[in-house]
Amino acid sequence: MVTEQLTMTSTHDGGAWARFSSVFPVLLLAQLVLVAMAVSNGVAAAGGGLQGGAIAGIAGAQALLMLLRTVPLLMLLTIPLLLIKRTLPRVIAVGVLWSVFLIVQVMLDQYFQVAHVPLGADLFGYSVAEIRTTLADGAPLGLRGVLAMALPLLVLWLGLLWVARRDLKGSPVWSTVLLVVAGIAWILPLPTGAVALKDIASRDLACNKLAWFSGDVWRWFKGEADVAAAPSALVSNEPALDPEFPFLRQEQTPDTLGTYFSPTSDGRPPNVVLIVVEGLGRSFSGPQAPLGSFTPFLDELAARSLYFDNFLANQGRTFGVLPTLIGSAPFADEGFTALGDRMPPHPGLFSVLRQQGYNTAFYNGTDTSFDDERGYMQGQQVQMLVDMNNFGEGYQRNPFSAWGYPDKELVSRVLADNDTLQAPFLMAMQTISMHTSYEFPDQDVYRKQFEQRLQQLQVPEAQRAGYRASTDIYSTIMYTDEQLRRYFASVEKTPWYANTIFVVTGDHRLPEIPMGEHVDRYHVPLIVFSPLLKQPKRIRAVSSQLDVTPSLMALLSNTYGLKRPAQTAWLGTGLDMAETFRNTHQLPLKQTKTSAPEYLAERWWLHDGKLYELQDGMHLAETDDASVRAWAMQRLQRYTQANAIFMKKNALTPEGVTPKLVAYSAPAAAATAAATTAPVAHGLSLTSAELATVADGVQLTAVFSSGDPKPSRMFVPLAVMSGEDGRELQEVYGQAMQLPPGGSQQVQLQLRLPQDCGGHCYVSVFPSDPDTGKAIGQGRYHLQVDAAATVESAP
Repeated sequence: MVTEQLTMTSTHDGGAWARFSSVFPVLLLAQLVLVAMAVSNGVAAAGGGLQGGAIAGIAGAQALLMLLRTVPLLMLLTIPLLLIKRTLPRVIAVGVLWSVFLIVQVMLDQYFQVAHVPLGADLFGYSVAEIRTTLADGAPLGLRGVLAMALPLLVLWLGLLWVARRDLKGSPVWSTVLLVVAGIAWILPLPTGAVALKDIASRDLACNKLAWFSGDVWRWFKGEADVAAAPSALVSNEPALDPEFPFLRQEQTPDTLGTYFSPTSDGRPPNVVLIVVEGLGRSFSGPQAPLGSFTPFLDELAARSLYFDNFLANQGRTFGVLPTLIGSAPFADEGFTALGDRMPPHPGLFSVLRQQGYNTAFYNGTDTSFDDERGYMQGQQVQMLVDMNNFGEGYQRNPFSAWGYPDKELVSRVLADNDTLQAPFLMAMQTISMHTSYEFPDQDVYRKQFEQRLQQLQVPEAQRAGYRASTDIYSTIMYTDEQLRRYFASVEKTPWYANTIFVVTGDHRLPEIPMGEHVDRYHVPLIVFSPLLKQPKRIRAVSSQLDVTPSLMALLSNTYGLKRPAQTAWLGTGLDMAETFRNTHQLPLKQTKTSAPEYLAERWWLHDGKLYELQDGMHLAETDDASVRAWAMQRLQRYTQANAIFMKKNALTPEGVTPKLVAYSAPAAAATAAATTAPVAHGLSLTSAELATVADGVQLTAVFSSGDPKPSRMFVPLAVMSGEDGRELQEVYGQAMQLPPGGSQQVQLQLRLPQDCGGHCYVSVFPSDPDTGKAIGQGRYHLQVDAAATVESAP
């Protein structure tokens, strides 16, 4: 009977235009169901630690806005189908079209549930084989995933059948109103309401994935022409770029490491071991890690090392780590290695040391054709390259992952060659286990260790559900950490260990554990360890992976008698060893292959066209200082112009991979050009902060000021005390206030000294938003308090 009714030809057809208004509510309802399922799954995956209600409301608003924006296209595609006279074919045609529309969104949401970052134009930055490898380790489609896909489609088809049975004609007026509203929707901004959410994990979950994907793909196709074509007059105070080799410069990186190292026992230059740990982020590793540290061995190693608290990877995925860390190279368009056979030969750590008699080797448990790491390392003239394709017999592939050999097998393979390494040597090892699928043999052992670690870190019971939602990830982190412990315990027994420098860092921060801020993606540890070290040191100045090779070459040439290139195209200027928080570098960053380049110049960070101040504690606070933004844009434009010239000429240096080598000479002091120095920032700022011991605690005295010729925005003075493990112990805030034009105000806040402070506590102070509590304005102080209330200040 139903089939007969649906196959009847309507005799009272109100027209396709009118009928659109009768079927559109069905799509709207299905869309809302899709959003509800996506948010529900995302909050559940996070262990309930996110703002579920706020996320749902904002996600619904964004989905509605995006759906309205698609109305003109939907009308264009749907109205011809609504002209079909017979009801059943008409329902099927519209249902299929709209099902495709929903399925695309479900797939984008499913990708986010696995990767915890929205999919954008980075989809087009990888080959089919690379995408297949990446997706092979995605989370299996469980019941929640099935429901997320099935329920919206069920609602859609049942709704279309119901409209057909009722023979609803709709109204041409309502269809016209819908089109007008769709036009208005393009005026409203996306992402709507995201500023109300407290962290990047919540904002990413709430954002409409189709809107994100469409916008990012449009930006990618459109290119960064506006930036690349910026007139050179904007940076007219600087020398013109070399039209052949725009990055070329005299190599004068100072030896900032030399004073920390002793001579080798045999008088020869030291061996160097680089360890690149997949996904290793500062938020879950090292002292005061915001999430608590789940790398106990690396923490022990850090305490005996030069440890860089505020170190940055220059890329948000693995694609860029070898060129930045080893070659201090620019990103080209989609990453340096994406140039493939067109990668220009250039001096890097491997090639320069090979040129001076070092034996070189590179170990990786995966297929190094991914991101063309094999091509890059061959261009660096590495002698021995071991990867998944020639790993050797007697090692077990990871049965739970398509990536290859897990870290236990990788370490075993590296250790198997211990006795064959001939000094001096340069060896690099790149891990893989801290990557989806976060599964490996005997994982239950590390799941138990993870639970024990939660106890050791004294994570409050109310927060443990959020951690346990990522048990597989945290247990994998602890597994990799244990394999690194095994590696170091073994090499300690070798004759070459005493004369070796070890460098450990992460390629980027894994995104599957929710991030608090955008900078988290790049914030990784850097550990420089060696038996040659005179003493450990904790460095709080900002540096990046671009600075590692220039600094190592300066160390090896000045302290150990090697030579370095007379000229290089290295972007890095060397590791800053300051014990106070600062950034003297200017450097590009790129989250994915197809992302727009970001830029950090001194303390100013450009991201997505907005200007942020990088504050102590690696926090980003948005600022609207026009003069500073213009200056930062000039720095980005100059890099982009140089990058464009490099890609056109396809050359970095005139000498290629074997440059002229010269002995170290101390860099001559040179005046800094005005164009390379940031202008004085105006606006709301924290200008000073200090602590004094009082009964049962400490008293904070802070001075806030405004450099604007108008009243400052409202703010709340906020002080947060945390333990050495990064756990927040207490929060104290003053009254909301507003400063007069050019005015300042001293504020005093008293904090008690908790019993669980441990060896040291830390107090962060900053002006905060009265509604969200987020840092605003400029300046953030990080003050150290020891258990006896002895105070050290680090502005």
